[in-house]
Amino acid sequence: MKNNFLKVAGALTLGFTGYAYLSTKRLTATEYTVSSAKIAPELDGFRVMQLSDIHGSTFGRYNHTLIRKVYELAPDLIVVTGDLLDGDEGINTALTLMRKLMRICPVYYVTGNHEARSANLEDLLPALEKSGIVYLKNQHVYIERDGKTFALVGIDDPSMQIEKFHDYSLEEEIDLEETIVREEIEEATAGIPESIFTFLLAHRPEKWPIYQDTPVDLVCCGHAHGGQVRLPFTEGLFAPHQGLMPKLTAGMHEENDTTMIVSRGIGNATIVPRVFNDPDIPIIRLQHKE
Repeated sequence: MKNNFLKVAGALTLGFTGYAYLSTKRLTATEYTVSSAKIAPELDGFRVMQLSDIHGSTFGRYNHTLIRKVYELAPDLIVVTGDLLDGDEGINTALTLMRKLMRICPVYYVTGNHEARSANLEDLLPALEKSGIVYLKNQHVYIERDGKTFALVGIDDPSMQIEKFHDYSLEEEIDLEETIVREEIEEATAGIPESIFTFLLAHRPEKWPIYQDTPVDLVCCGHAHGGQVRLPFTEGLFAPHQGLMPKLTAGMHEENDTTMIVSRGIGNATIVPRVFNDPDIPIIRLQHKE
């Protein structure tokens, strides 16, 4: 009897381990349509792919599986919303991936909290620029098609400015982050006409109330990893800076004329595997609204 129980337990453990591993490698695409009267008819159907929280992960040999998926989805633009690295690990893998993505379409990048604490940051940013990737450091660019444009804005993760070894209380750190995010968005959006559709790249979804209070129409975020373990009727069990039972871990959120899309990310940066939470590639389709 005991031997049978051990066999069953072993089989279940092996099965779950296999599932947990496969669930970190199975790429899914989620399509969203964002409509606005500010989006010109000439921009209708423009497709933006969001990659977030890669954490130096690989999908197939030399990331072949991920690259093939990107080719199949055929975006007009790729945005990378932070945590390209996993601490000090994965810089060569990440740079190789970004160079391959550049062969498909233009790539724009903002930092995440993992870059802020990486010893490789000073090597990463110049290497990205040399490869043709645009690092949006609290600034904006205009994306043009058929003579019409939208503004693409990017801000650094607030941890890039916070002293790494200062003994802040939790409340002090939150207050400082909020001040930094507001100042960064103000700097990055300066000069954008109100009539131009404004698309923000930022790492943190928990700053959603701040984004609604700025001249931004759409924001893409990551960081929450889909709540890591997505049980039914939940937004996952845990997310960084949101804690247990988080509320902003995935999908589209709309409030006060602002839309936020949160990617579940594609990497796995914790010892807890992704469960019921496949790596996620949002595809955002811009639509002209009459």
